[in-house]
Amino acid sequence: MKKIIVVADMFSADYGGGAELTTDAIISYVPNTFLVERRHCKLLTAKDVNDNLDAHWVVCNFASLEDHMKVFFCKNLTYSIIEYDYKFCVYRSLEKHLASTGKECDCLDTSLGKLNKAFYGYAQNVWFMSDKQRNIFLDKLDVLKDNRTHVLSSIFNRGNLRFMQSIKDNLKNEKYLILGSNSWIKGTPECVKYAQDNELEYEVISGLPYHEMLIKLSTSKGLIFRPLGDDTCPRIVIEAKLLGCDLKLNEHVQHKDEDWFKTAQGIPEYIESQMHHFWGRYE
Repeated sequence: MKKIIVVADMFSADYGGGAELTTDAIISYVPNTFLVERRHCKLLTAKDVNDNLDAHWVVCNFASLEDHMKVFFCKNLTYSIIEYDYKFCVYRSLEKHLASTGKECDCLDTSLGKLNKAFYGYAQNVWFMSDKQRNIFLDKLDVLKDNRTHVLSSIFNRGNLRFMQSIKDNLKNEKYLILGSNSWIKGTPECVKYAQDNELEYEVISGLPYHEMLIKLSTSKGLIFRPLGDDTCPRIVIEAKLLGCDLKLNEHVQHKDEDWFKTAQGIPEYIESQMHHFWGRYE
């Protein structure tokens, strides 16, 4: 049985963010020919890696992975990266870098940037959330090879897909939901202004348990989601699509024009095919 070790800053038991939910959803599709273990980046030890030199390592968010561990990975391990944002930039967003510093991202010119560049370059596969994100990486990192990069998209487990299918026909009110977030990139104040400027009835939501949030979406007319920087494949937009909501998006929602997203009906089948493609790479 082949061992896969998934390494991440956090998993959904630690924090229910989009990356963490997608990581756990990916694991939920694992074929029974694999043994999957989880490791937190900050707790990874030399013994962990030396005891598992024959495993394939799947690295998700890695902000807390020590530099010497990245070097060890490059030299000694076979590994893949699932890239949720833009970790070659210290702000994890080219637009936030520009807004915060007044200049274009130059992180790849730093010593940390060069190490991260090597870390991506030595990966057996790099999985991205959208075509646009993948193209930006290929443009910025000349170490990446086209045939080692793939688009995965945000992933939902079968149980949550069934739940959304069961509530998608709920009676809807006239409100548009806005995700309340302190994260600059989510652009909550700008979304509120958009609603006001366009005379849309709206409600800002935050902190709801996951299934309560889905029910709230299912009874709402639409979703306003207009981030200030590139958001690679925001889950809430996919959830809103699956639940029959009208979408008010902008160009920073990077997956919005991809073929699989054109109709809600094809999304579950697309996710199944992506999971077959992902796990098939490691058989």
